[in-house]
Amino acid sequence: MTNDWGDEGLLSTTSYNHSNLAGWWQQILYSDGYLEAGSQDCWFGPKTEAATKAWQRDHGLVADGIVGPNTWGKADDKLYWNSSRGYIQYRGDKYTRGPIYRDSQGRYYAYYEGAAYYVSYTVANVPTCS
Repeated sequence: MTNDWGDEGLLSTTSYNHSNLAGWWQQILYSDGYLEAGSQDCWFGPKTEAATKAWQRDHGLVADGIVGPNTWGKADDKLYWNSSRGYIQYRGDKYTRGPIYRDSQGRYYAYYEGAAYYVSYTVANVPTCS
């Protein structure tokens, strides 16, 4: 699963800025200590852009505030299979996120209240979004 997100498209204040994927990226930023609790709203706005630039800088990337192939590729290095629990997790610098699943088509999703929520550019229904 590492080296799996590097082929994703762009995410920024102007590309898919209101989506499940924006919410997922905010979860990554929170897990690594770049956003505070409760700030995950599925909107890639100024706070998320600033946090993204800091994350990129600290991970040796160009700090442009755009989540593209290099940024996704660096983030997916923190995915791992938790064999004792049977699912994927993201090992952040502050928090571990999961469970995360991957279907047979390579799409990532998580469950919330019994329903699957896909990490998607086009859907804004992540349970953490208000």
